[in-house]
Amino acid sequence: MTSGTALAWILAAGGVLSTGISPAADWTLVAGLRAGPITGKTSEAELQALYGRENVVHAEIEVGEGLTEPGTVLFPHDPRKKAEIFWIGPDRTSIKALRITGEKTLWKTSRGITTGTSLKELRRLNRRRLTLVGFGWDYGGTIVDCNGGDLKELGTHAGGGLEGRTLLLRVSPDPKWRGSREYGSVKGDRDFSSDHPAMKTMNPTVYELTMLFGPD
Repeated sequence: MTSGTALAWILAAGGVLSTGISPAADWTLVAGLRAGPITGKTSEAELQALYGRENVVHAEIEVGEGLTEPGTVLFPHDPRKKAEIFWIGPDRTSIKALRITGEKTLWKTSRGITTGTSLKELRRLNRRRLTLVGFGWDYGGTIVDCNGGDLKELGTHAGGGLEGRTLLLRVSPDPKWRGSREYGSVKGDRDFSSDHPAMKTMNPTVYELTMLFGPD
């Protein structure tokens, strides 16, 4: 990212330059548009200029079902700032997605969603029920439909795909619920409503947050 582009993003984010905050200290995710000063057109070389070469590391990133994908990890040794980046093509000049995990992250969306945000809070923000897949497998707890609510960045499950999604959230209940009747009633690769009694009782929280920059 050129210095001019970085400046434009910071001004668009609310003039944080006037507070003395640098672009590299912005941890706000604006779904589909930017992650701090990072856009879909930010290259790996520009990430190194923003965050320091030592904080931008090549890695094989797990994507589920035992598979990995070559990517880049920002701040691999700092759980507050860590982010995993997936690229479009081998030249590492266009970003497909940025993934956040971990309980102590600084990253959060412009709506305040971050790891640890509860399903109850997500439903409040959406102002309608959400649809998610059951627990107990690699993609368990993935929210697949906002059902016409305010969190349109979560997409709509239509025609076998996910239309309009720029933010992927996965939730999981506290481990104390494993083996319980409630947990067993919402397991597996099936769709469940956030209004299901077991979902309300367990109130799972976000454990993984992925922002998509391009078409899903």
